[in-house]
Amino acid sequence: MKPTNLIRIAVPHSEVNARSWINFFPSRDRALGFGNSGGEDTAFNTLLLACMANSYVEGSSQLTGISGQTVRNHLRDKDPDMLILVNSDLIATLRVMGLLKKPLMIAMDWHDEMYYGNIDTEGVIGTKNSRDTNYAYEYATVSIVMKGLRFAIATIPVKEGSVLNMVRAAIHIVNNPGIKIRVLLMDGGFFSIDAINYLISNNINFIMHVPKMGKGSAEIDKLYTTKSHNRKKKDQATSRFVTIYGKDKKGEMVLYAFATNTTLPPICIFRIFKKRWGIETGYRMIRKFLAKTTSRRYTIRLLYFYLAVLLYNFWVLLNLRAHRRIIADVLKAMVTSILVTVNPFSTNLYLENKTSGGEF
Repeated sequence: MKPTNLIRIAVPHSEVNARSWINFFPSRDRALGFGNSGGEDTAFNTLLLACMANSYVEGSSQLTGISGQTVRNHLRDKDPDMLILVNSDLIATLRVMGLLKKPLMIAMDWHDEMYYGNIDTEGVIGTKNSRDTNYAYEYATVSIVMKGLRFAIATIPVKEGSVLNMVRAAIHIVNNPGIKIRVLLMDGGFFSIDAINYLISNNINFIMHVPKMGKGSAEIDKLYTTKSHNRKKKDQATSRFVTIYGKDKKGEMVLYAFATNTTLPPICIFRIFKKRWGIETGYRMIRKFLAKTTSRRYTIRLLYFYLAVLLYNFWVLLNLRAHRRIIADVLKAMVTSILVTVNPFSTNLYLENKTSGGEF
């Protein structure tokens, strides 16, 4: 299937044009297989309402006159991967805006959607404990870091496989639209001997946050070769190892460790990561557009997350085009009002289900 032609749709210059969020999906019949019938149109709008309010479709369906089960029935045969094609149109829009000409800073991140049901459910894997569970739906995102924002160019579901396979998939996705990598930023979850060797052998500049290693207290800048006990010397990874003191989010001094193949001074390496931590990043903002569900159907879980990424990316485009920060919560409320034709109950629905998000 060919990508949709959303590049023809003018990205609005301000949140006043919130209706463009609705018009952003005129080709949903191609993107998700939604038809033009009233029932399918209502089902899709109900899902969008749930995204805007971070609620279940059962809640938003009270405003649209359709049951939550009916919405899920409409979603059963939808292919989540079609949303990736829609996202490719947004990447094309970035290109038209001239934002992909130079090599870019790319960030890879982990995202966990914690799970409390049957651990044998498709897509659920073990992860570090959070909120009283060790299981989650996991995703890796690959994002362009620009102008204090991130634009997610890829979402990779994590079911099985190695970190190396995810890194390879990420690089392939980045290269596909011809995006050039200036430096790849990776958190500690991607620390892997195979990943380091792969990036070095492919001449990809990277800065990788290294998990805590021992109780060292001195700042170091030297070549370091890993010492994994189950690998031969030739199969180890050698890279520059840098430790530097810097303030954490609480203002306390912490010794940070990084693996890199760049020649940047340690203070620059830390500042890049500090900037990366400080900007409004994907996961917290993506969650602002994520509808809730208890469905065990993996395709519906993927569809919900992909759609949240897509809505988040469109918000990023609004910010880039407007040259100022647009408050996501305000935009969501405006879109909600449009979806329910300024129904007075929409404000209550939104206020009762929204999540806190500070300035944005």
